[in-house]
Amino acid sequence: MNIVFTARKSSAVSQAIKGNFTGPEDLNLILGKGTRVEVYLITKDGLKLIKEFGIYGEITFLQPFRPPGYTTDLLLLTTAKYEMLTLALRLSSTGEPSLHESSPQFSVISDTLTDLSDRHARPAEFGQLIAIDPTASVVCLHLYQGLLKCVPVNPHAALAGPGGAATPAIIGGRGMSRSVKVTDKTFLDHFNITIEEINIISMDFLHGASKPTLAILYQDHKKIRHVKTYELDLKAKEKSETGWSQSGLAGAQKCIAVPQPIGGIIIMGEYSISYFNPLQRSSPLSITIEATIMNSIARVDDQGHRYLLGDYEGNMYVLILDVNDPSAASSSSSAGRILVTDMKFERLGSTSISEAIVYLDNHHVFVGSHLGDSQLVLLHTEPDASGEFLEVMETFTNVGPVIDFEVVDLEGQGQGLIVSCSGAYKDGSLRVVRNGVGINDQAVLELPGIKRVWSLKDSLDSVTENVLVMSFLSSTRVVRVTPDTEMVQEDIDGFLGDSATLLCGNVKGDLLLQVTPNAVRLIAPPQHIQAGLLAEWTPPAGQQISVASMSATQCLIAVGGSTLVNLDIGSETITQTGQTTFGSEIACIDVTSIDLANRQVSPVCAVGLWDIKVLLVRLPTMEIVATHELPGDILPRSLLMTRFESVPYLLVGLGDGQLVTFILEAGLSHLSNPKKISLGTQPIILRHISHGQGSASNGHVFACSDRPTVIYSSNRKLLYSNVNLKEVAAACSFNCEAFPNSLAIVGSDDEGTLRIGSIDEFQELHVQSYPTEENDLRIAYLASRKCFSVVASRMVNEKPELVGATRLISADEDEVGFIRIYDDQTFDLQSSFELDGSEIGKCITSVTFSGDPARYLAVGTTYFYPMEEIPTKGRILILEVSDTHQLKLVAETDVKGAVISIREFNGKLLAAVNSELKIYNWKVSERGAMDSSLALECSHRGFIMIIGMATHGDFILAGDLMKSVMLLRYKANEKKIEEIARDSIVAWPTAVEMLDDETFIMAENENNLVTLVKNTETTSDAEAKKLQRVGCWHIGEQVNCFKPGTLIMSNQENDAPAVPKLLFATVSGTIGVIASLNKENYDLLRQLEINLSRVIRGVGGLDHASWRNFKDKSRTLPQSGFIDGDLIELFLDLNEDDINLVMEGKSSPGESASEDLFGHSAGVEKAEKIDVPVEDITKMVEELLRLH
Repeated sequence: MNIVFTARKSSAVSQAIKGNFTGPEDLNLILGKGTRVEVYLITKDGLKLIKEFGIYGEITFLQPFRPPGYTTDLLLLTTAKYEMLTLALRLSSTGEPSLHESSPQFSVISDTLTDLSDRHARPAEFGQLIAIDPTASVVCLHLYQGLLKCVPVNPHAALAGPGGAATPAIIGGRGMSRSVKVTDKTFLDHFNITIEEINIISMDFLHGASKPTLAILYQDHKKIRHVKTYELDLKAKEKSETGWSQSGLAGAQKCIAVPQPIGGIIIMGEYSISYFNPLQRSSPLSITIEATIMNSIARVDDQGHRYLLGDYEGNMYVLILDVNDPSAASSSSSAGRILVTDMKFERLGSTSISEAIVYLDNHHVFVGSHLGDSQLVLLHTEPDASGEFLEVMETFTNVGPVIDFEVVDLEGQGQGLIVSCSGAYKDGSLRVVRNGVGINDQAVLELPGIKRVWSLKDSLDSVTENVLVMSFLSSTRVVRVTPDTEMVQEDIDGFLGDSATLLCGNVKGDLLLQVTPNAVRLIAPPQHIQAGLLAEWTPPAGQQISVASMSATQCLIAVGGSTLVNLDIGSETITQTGQTTFGSEIACIDVTSIDLANRQVSPVCAVGLWDIKVLLVRLPTMEIVATHELPGDILPRSLLMTRFESVPYLLVGLGDGQLVTFILEAGLSHLSNPKKISLGTQPIILRHISHGQGSASNGHVFACSDRPTVIYSSNRKLLYSNVNLKEVAAACSFNCEAFPNSLAIVGSDDEGTLRIGSIDEFQELHVQSYPTEENDLRIAYLASRKCFSVVASRMVNEKPELVGATRLISADEDEVGFIRIYDDQTFDLQSSFELDGSEIGKCITSVTFSGDPARYLAVGTTYFYPMEEIPTKGRILILEVSDTHQLKLVAETDVKGAVISIREFNGKLLAAVNSELKIYNWKVSERGAMDSSLALECSHRGFIMIIGMATHGDFILAGDLMKSVMLLRYKANEKKIEEIARDSIVAWPTAVEMLDDETFIMAENENNLVTLVKNTETTSDAEAKKLQRVGCWHIGEQVNCFKPGTLIMSNQENDAPAVPKLLFATVSGTIGVIASLNKENYDLLRQLEINLSRVIRGVGGLDHASWRNFKDKSRTLPQSGFIDGDLIELFLDLNEDDINLVMEGKSSPGESASEDLFGHSAGVEKAEKIDVPVEDITKMVEELLRLH
């Protein structure tokens, strides 16, 4: 039993449109990303995300739709299950901020939901096609072969609200809605029209026709392409041919209607662009272009004179229609008519490979990409130095499609990160995805020798810091940051600049305190009436200050190594009020005030000694009230007293990167509950930081080290989030006008930098991109050489052809294969190994063979020959990676087929070659690796084509192209592989993995997840050979790979209600987590899921249970064995009334508890009262949230 979470939402753009959705004067960009919709407001400052929400369906089409009488657009959306929705967006209430304010709240309004499915028809070969009549009288859809579905628009639909609005559906914070049951108000009953043209490629309605006239581009049985027009009679529910058609349109791909006053259609082809006007019957016009395939097209102006086009190589073009002057027409037949006289076609430049292009406004264009990052592009009238007429202004990160990935702990601190093979072709890249805190650099200064940094306020109570104090080896600099980001040298009278500073900060009376090795100085800043040095305390002759800490009224220093001195900071004086000497030198001190009654004075200080002890000393008496010996023999290097969720803690940073935490009890005089975790390998320096505007809370701590970490608390548990920086020596909060809510961070001694950066949300996934500009197919990590090995291919002089709905491109020739080596820190290319001609790598793994301690790379390849349907030749290559990351081939073995998957297996090599599993031994030669070789030990047949495999001990799980999965076992004594059991149900797997010896998981091409187990309870041999399906669930995306691992730190407290097992990645860029549940937690969460689905209804009225039910071409089954973690987490966003409904098992007012909008049953399981305290449910959900 498992729960599935989304750690990173889909990022690949499949659809992009613009329209006036949020208001008559608002221009919006709307993106479709798999099962999600994002709504942006187009402003003078760029794109502003104002709403995102999920759909219980796979989005296949988005289009703006404005029925008669409306002043704003509706969003017309269709799903892969042939559901059609219309949605509107409105401000939630009149009390909300205006649209252009910082955080307007929107509702998604569900207008209509129409079921267009036909169980007995065959789906259209070229996918769903939709066209809307320019007069908004009918929506026409080609969903099934030989059928046009016509959905007439109700001319009398008059919905309340501005521009037409239906009953609002309230959208939750994470994207689902609670809505009323809606009916079709905008549309009349739909009907079918049979059509002879089976394979329609593209279609669009003509502009300016007296009746709805549909132009269709289709392919006949001889694969010849034609275009013709039909006139639709909505009353008679019939079509009629207009008598106009054109044939022999070689390579035609798209049919685009041109608006009035020009009219007509544009036919985009691979080799030409043609213009026709079926209504005027004017002469066709055609221009020849260089062979290419257009993925996307966007009209620039409302008159249809200019169009932007994007091709499969990422080129952007402009098409211009030149028209005549109708008033100066030379013939009576063309008088008063606008005719296209010429077409101009020009390349503008290179962008990401586009899936959709939208011309926004003022020469700005949005390029939505499925294979690379989406972009905001600015068009120029003159070319730049490289001949490009465009400039990329903003990039939107897309991880998808993820072909393969590795989960590795590069830093050795128990937290995995993902390195993925993402994108394709020129947009191919390696992406590093990690959990933690992102620091977004706003300024980086090269300051060799910088050691420490502090920020100063103009007054103690101020929430902003405008001054930075930077300490070097033997000097100190003070700078003020102006609102326009300039750093100006600040001269403070009395401040020592020719000495290193140990400590600096604000104290009461709006004064400053500077501690150097030779003095403690109380200074009045320039704005003070007594500006300059007010008081100074110096240590006895011959002694220096080694360590210091301060509060608003106190300063504790270590003098002469082992003497602790307590100084009271007055309005103009520094007074020594206590002193004590220890038997060991003082390593660190902290006197942070965490007394809730008085935040300016601390009643105790913490002291770390060189004899590996931590003391609590009462102030000002200097009495030792608590002593704790630290484990091990590592020196404490930093102490910090703080409060997390009002609980007082003492944090101890050790010299080896370990952190020890204590709870302070009994009036801050007792240390209890010690816990120790590893944050890095270098000494830890602890600093308070503020997170959020005006925050002065002690709720976040920055641990400076070689693995910098932010420490915080949730639900009374300490949490640790890594920071996306390599090494930090010092840090402080810095919240000024130029850099609000930021940190000032000092890098390592070698780096010598000061960076100012803003802080992302904690526990977020952060992505770094390393472009490769080729197809990265498979990846493996070689820990012994600290490098990643990638199987890649690059296209050369390809002849493209469209393949599938995602518009990937295949090629007939000149695909060159490589094995690449990348450094695991910089991701610089270190070396390459080129494969043979027509040879492409299919899989890669690192392997250590029995009897040979060396670590090798094993690569499986195949040879592609033009007339060969099933590969007949491949190789297994064994390569060695040197200390300098150079590749050397040490052995190779020819095989009769494609090596599709390869794994290290019990000191041997397991390979899947077409329909056969093979196990190879490594025959070690005394003369070295170059004379060693692979020797086949055993093999097993019985597959159609193996698509992937997983191993656990002696067990092998193999996924078959059409026969689901098979479990096998290797018998070493008998040197054979035997079949144990197989899934008896036909399935087409896309990824397989083993959870353990007994439990297995499969993703299949209908976008379902299936878990299977061995049947250990039966006494029948026949039944024992069948794998039992114990879980099935519709995920809604194609999963390409599973990998064991987690993105959270393994040192987090491990009493969570679920145990993370696997990470997965999809073609749309989603990264997800699968965690296992015990039966008790599964039953509780399943009931919570059912109850939540009754209160949080899907957008448009789509039903959660129907969405998550397993479905393939032959059957639909209720979901089982899986919990929707994304829905469970929405519990945290509910208000008190909705929480009560969930706990009582009741539906929202006006909701049906058992049926969706089509009257279908939502599932046999019923909502029931949950007899668990709501506090316990909240705690459980919060703990689940932290798993990703």
